[in-house]
Amino acid sequence: MTYRVTFEGGPSFLVDDVAHRHFLRQAVRRRHETTRVRGGHVVTLPGGRRVALLAAGA
Repeated sequence: MTYRVTFEGGPSFLVDDVAHRHFLRQAVRRRHETTRVRGGHVVTLPGGRRVALLAAGA
């Protein structure tokens, strides 16, 4: 599956399952707030910036 990673007010790009899982594992390990949303997750980074990881399709 492919995921779209979108940084708040910045770039957006596609990643595969491996990169998606790695990003989420790192967010949990670093204790960033992670919110489950329809189609993926939103991670709140230090300083309040957000990153959306949403399913982009097959």
